Amino acid sequence: MDHSIEPATGNLQGCFSRARPPILTIRSGDTLTCQTLDAGWGLDPFADDVLGKQIPLAQRPDPANDTGHCLIGPIAVHDAQPGQVLQVDICHLAPAAVGATWVGEVQEFLPQLGVEGYFWLPWQIDIAMGLARSSSGHQVPLAPFLGVIGVAPAAPGIHATRPPRAGGGNIDCKELTVGSTLFLPIQAPDALFSFGDGHAAQGDGEVGGTAIECGMEQVQLRLTVRDDMSLGWPQARTSAGWLTFGFAEDLNAATVIALNGMLDTLMHQLAVSRKEALALASVGVHLRVTQIANRILGVHALWPNAAFH
Repeated sequence: MDHSIEPATGNLQGCFSRARPPILTIRSGDTLTCQTLDAGWGLDPFADDVLGKQIPLAQRPDPANDTGHCLIGPIAVHDAQPGQVLQVDICHLAPAAVGATWVGEVQEFLPQLGVEGYFWLPWQIDIAMGLARSSSGHQVPLAPFLGVIGVAPAAPGIHATRPPRAGGGNIDCKELTVGSTLFLPIQAPDALFSFGDGHAAQGDGEVGGTAIECGMEQVQLRLTVRDDMSLGWPQARTSAGWLTFGFAEDLNAATVIALNGMLDTLMHQLAVSRKEALALASVGVHLRVTQIANRILGVHALWPNAAFH
């Protein structure tokens, strides 16, 4: 069954919480189709007042807590339970016509790069041409994805949208384009799934703190509960290969988490010992910095489709 969701205020949230009542309950295998606002709750990149928002804080469902990325959700998946895995198939993504990149707001180390103050760069997005053009005339190819895809954390209380965690969230992985499948460890009953933070294009690392931030004219996702998998951290299958993720305040710690997930995968898929899995990984697996923009840093390990036969 396909469910259509409008980006009306009552269907949005700016936090994660297992206590937030769901906006919708679906069944495993159902699809969601909707439009999303950008992470900033409706920023107009070309307006005179770039800080103006379509939905200001006072008009949000919970002004005290909806201070983070603008997300659709939470969506309950009937009978989903902790210990199971939520499979998220990314079926369609169409970015809106405008977006923006800004630096100077969230990156604490920018002065070390010789960058101080605030800079705002609007973009026009041309889906037909597959390009985004900046206000200064530079062009980049489109590769749209959702920066935030996650389930509610197991711990009670309100959780910020900015840091990624074991249940996903602000992963900011540019590999999660159309045709990809993300696997999320379910943390709370009914999963309580949320998504948003559209990006038209981004480099590995998201080094300035933002990508081409944009709304999405259409998002289509299919959610399936898997009880034949057991994961501690998110993983994904993309056109490039198999990805395992690690998130931590330190890149070394994030790397260890991602590599442990990859070694588990290689052992299972190739029927090898852990030592041999590490040897193979050293030859054919690539480590990438997913993002350094969210205080909790991200690393993903990529096992390319053609790496091992």
